Order: sequence, then structure tokens, then C-alpha cells
Amino acid sequence: MRMRMGEESEMSENRVEVLCPGMIRRDGAIVLEARSTVTLVTRGHRRILVDTSGPQNRQLLIEALAEKGVGPQDIEAVVLTHAHGDHDGNLQMFPNAKLIAHHLEGGDLTLDREVELWEGVRLIHTPGHTPGSISLIVEADEAYALVGDAIPTVDNARKWVPPGLHYDRAKAMDSMSRLIGMADVIVPGHGPPFRAAEFKRKVKE
Repeated sequence: MRMRMGEESEMSENRVEVLCPGMIRRDGAIVLEARSTVTLVTRGHRRILVDTSGPQNRQLLIEALAEKGVGPQDIEAVVLTHAHGDHDGNLQMFPNAKLIAHHLEGGDLTLDREVELWEGVRLIHTPGHTPGSISLIVEADEAYALVGDAIPTVDNARKWVPPGLHYDRAKAMDSMSRLIGMADVIVPGHGPPFRAAEFKRKVKE
């Protein structure tokens, strides 16, 4: 299935740039502070964001976009991996952006199969953290998986454990396994990007 969002340049290549690396601070099992990663995906003049972080990162996000020569009005769509406040807290910044989210997270996608936004950029359903969690797969210089809290940090992959907050452990583990199996680089919900290669041996073990 393909969702067209305007004309794309055949001469352009997909690019993935992390604007705001996510973070999470805990006291044991209690989350004290969380701010999601925000990632810019571009192809020529086309620009989409994956997640928007929380209000605490608003100024940082504005400055990061400005460094790329991009204003909030230039974002054509926001892919919301899921509707938690540390991921959707700055949606109102993007007046021209189409919201792309699962219908269980306030969007209109059912995602019974993959949805292609444009060439080499596709959405997949990755439930576990929440029922409507989605991830964006981008074929650029490498295969990137922008995963939200399907894989919150590299520690989830290292310890091979689901997100601390999940509604279905088996689905969460299946989503993590699937994402690591299909990507070269994982952009997690609350940490810097990491390479998937060292964890591929754990896929479907």
C-alpha cells in the first residue's frame, strides 16, 4: 500500500538525521524524566519528522531545525510512533504537517500491512509498548529503523528485554526482534542511534 504525499524527486536520496537524541532518567523502575528522540527524514524538498519530543525540548528542536535551514512550517508530516506526552508534546509546532499515526493512537492508520510514504520509506506496525505503536523504516545510505519505544534504548537490545512499560511482552519482543532483523541502524525512542549487527544473533533465538 502506498500513501502519496506530493511529488518526489527521483534524483534525490533519503536522509536520516537525529535532531534531538532522546533520554530517560530512572530511579529503579520509576521513570523520573523522559524525552523522546526526534528524527528528520528528507528526500529533496520533502521533510517529515518522527516524533516531536516533550515540551522541555521545544527550544532545542526549534534550534536543531534552524541549523538545517528548516522551519516548523516546512514539515509536511509528523510520524507519531505512539501517543505518549514525551513523544507528541510538540505537535502543535507544525501547522502544515499531516499527522501520521495508528488509529489506536489518535491517527487514521490501520496498518494491516506496510504503508509506503515514498520510495524507500515505509511504516510498519510494531505493537508491544502500546497497541498502536508504529516504526518507520528508511532505506538511505543504510537501512534505518526509527522505532520509538518499540526499542527505548540500546540496553533493551543488549539485555534482550521489552520496554519497561508494555501491554504485551510477547508482542514487544517480537517487534524488537523484527526491527533488529531488518535494520543496520536503530534509532531508539530514548537514546542515541546504535548498530543492529551485534544483536542480530539474538533474533528469534
